[in-house]
Amino acid sequence: MSWVSRFIYANWNYLMGGLVLMMVFICGVQIGESRIQREWNAEKLRVALVVAKQEQRAADVQQSQSQINREISNEYAKNSKALASRLPSLRPVGVCSSTPICAGSVPTVSEAPAGAASHPADAVSLTAGDAGAVSCAQLSKDAAQTTLMLLEVQRWYQKQSAIEP
Repeated sequence: MSWVSRFIYANWNYLMGGLVLMMVFICGVQIGESRIQREWNAEKLRVALVVAKQEQRAADVQQSQSQINREISNEYAKNSKALASRLPSLRPVGVCSSTPICAGSVPTVSEAPAGAASHPADAVSLTAGDAGAVSCAQLSKDAAQTTLMLLEVQRWYQKQSAIEP
């Protein structure tokens, strides 16, 4: 018999104990690795589910916002068209005075001014063409359109803030 065989027979208990211990260690590593892999896969699935819910929520919010925008735009266009059709009937009742100013109604100036008033540095000068282009009808039309826009923006804001969580 060789010395290897004699060594194995002499230390049989120790070698078998070491072999069993190594098998238990390998099995423990395999079991632990599979458990960690299962937990990791479950965590990835939970994260993917949360991301999918967030993406769905973002898509729903975007869709509802675009629907609100379409509704408000359509309603604004309808109200603007209705306002434009009613606007000529508002002219006689408008804010501007249609009575002509005669020369006798303006008081005379008793003395000449000492000089021209100084203009601020950021003054905007109006040309003669600009002053004549704005009429009372145009001002009333612009005011009505601005009021309509403001009302629609307020409704849009209320609807948008209602869909936010």
